[in-house]
Amino acid sequence: MASIINQLGLNTRVPYHFLLYSLSFGGTAFYSYIVSPILFKKLSRDDFSKVQGLVFPHYFKFQILSPLVIAAITPFQYCPFTLGTLAIASLSGLVNLFYLEPKCRGIKEERIKLTAIGKEKKDNGEPTDEMQALTASFGRWHGLSMLINNLSVLSLTVYGLTVAKGLTLLKY
Repeated sequence: MASIINQLGLNTRVPYHFLLYSLSFGGTAFYSYIVSPILFKKLSRDDFSKVQGLVFPHYFKFQILSPLVIAAITPFQYCPFTLGTLAIASLSGLVNLFYLEPKCRGIKEERIKLTAIGKEKKDNGEPTDEMQALTASFGRWHGLSMLINNLSVLSLTVYGLTVAKGLTLLKY
């Protein structure tokens, strides 16, 4: 097997670095901008919430680990800027996994409790003040989570463009 890898020229870290970068950027962007909006439109709110609740812990862990592995297996010499972009991508996943996702989950659970005891709506059908406050709070925290996720995608984009620019400067 090793001789086949050597014959194919895969004895460097370059292909693995680019494959992992492609998977990291592509997976993050695809799930964020294509899969999630489709699920949101096609599933009920409860089903969408259940799916996201199952996916997000894995998604954020991947968002944390993949930039670290990319940095560890790079065949290039990095400048602080490119390492910074990978650090931002990884930190974004950390913030989402350990702070924002639990915050949003807690608010959703409070809304579910209100609904279970019948205190989500007033007699006239309008949401109660408590439900409105929880909904507004969820919107703020979820919006911040989406912003942090976009920061991760943007930082991976900048990293990829920077590496690509560096490659174009190489003399063949």
